Amino acid sequence: MTRATCAVAALLALAVPRQPDVDAIKFAKAFQEGFADQYKSRQISGTGMSFHGSISERLADGSTRRALVITLGEISGGVAAPLETWDSFLEAETAHKTLVVALSGPDLPDVPSRPVTIRFTGVYDGQVRTIMRQAGSVTPDRGACPGEQPPSDVHASFYCAPLLTGATAAIVSR
Repeated sequence: MTRATCAVAALLALAVPRQPDVDAIKFAKAFQEGFADQYKSRQISGTGMSFHGSISERLADGSTRRALVITLGEISGGVAAPLETWDSFLEAETAHKTLVVALSGPDLPDVPSRPVTIRFTGVYDGQVRTIMRQAGSVTPDRGACPGEQPPSDVHASFYCAPLLTGATAAIVSR
């Protein structure tokens, strides 16, 4: 009886189609608008630029591994346009128009601190990452993620980005 039940369950699992990956731009826009929870436990995939290079992420056990911040583009009027140069990135950062996701995973590539194109995928499980703004601005920023406020003596601009866990990434072009 148990074997038959397992066989039926396995057949049903194979018959149910896998949900397609969520487009990273669609997801990041939903995050900015406060609706990212609808994508919890979903695979998010996309392509973007790394302007930040690799970041050292400290784990709970005290060890470190690489993390990445991927800029998907500049959001203007609800439409995302790609950013490919350092100058266009800084201009979008100053205007607070960058659309980003952060990646955390066990084997992310070592990315240089210059613009490179990255193809990635990861799961959104509700985690966030505070990102420091790369350019000064006279407009107040959204601020750090809840619970991630910097020390009071740090005077910089911060914003909150969604974190994709179990992420994989590949450098597409340097």
